[in-house]
Amino acid sequence: MSEDVPSAPVFAPSELVILFGDRFAPEAGLLGSKEEILTSGVKVSSEKLMNAAIKAALYTVHRSGAAKLQPRAGKALFGLMNTQKLFWLQGPGSASFPAGSLEAYLVEAAVMEQEVENVLKAFIGEESSNPPQRALGLMKRGMSERGMLEAEMKKTMMVFTTIDYVLPATTRMAAEAESIAPIQQLLREFEQREPELDKAVQKDIDAARVSMTESSD
Repeated sequence: MSEDVPSAPVFAPSELVILFGDRFAPEAGLLGSKEEILTSGVKVSSEKLMNAAIKAALYTVHRSGAAKLQPRAGKALFGLMNTQKLFWLQGPGSASFPAGSLEAYLVEAAVMEQEVENVLKAFIGEESSNPPQRALGLMKRGMSERGMLEAEMKKTMMVFTTIDYVLPATTRMAAEAESIAPIQQLLREFEQREPELDKAVQKDIDAARVSMTESSD
């Protein structure tokens, strides 16, 4: 009687961005929010890493045809000013992505046909003092739910509970067998060949981050 062989981990592009974040985001400055990369221990800018992970997810799903980015003209200031909004809607194709990944969330969100900013706000879910860290944590949680990361609960000052994620050796080996070059190329292609679309995506990421930042009042 044969034993079941555990299936190899499957990574979404956004998850590889997070695991190898020092190749997608600059090291964090002294005052900026930091995210420690699980494969290297390097601390990078949380905001820049979130930007790269979200763009990798959006552009991957867009290229797959399962959903698409679509700029639409609009009006502001009582119709006196022309504006352009970026929408996320269903595409003509189909694709499947790992459960719990941002890509899988984006495919489901496309059914609603809504602005990209609102899609990202809904993913972040609630206001936070640090939306980039919250977004990255949600993506890590998706990997944890598939057994690819180990979650460790920690209490801070006996009041606040935080979650640290640990990278098991098996996941590290599987991730290191993947190539991140196609993801880097994808990000470069949109930045260089579709600069206006890339700027619109970045604008919506920034707007979602600001909107989901807790007020200090």
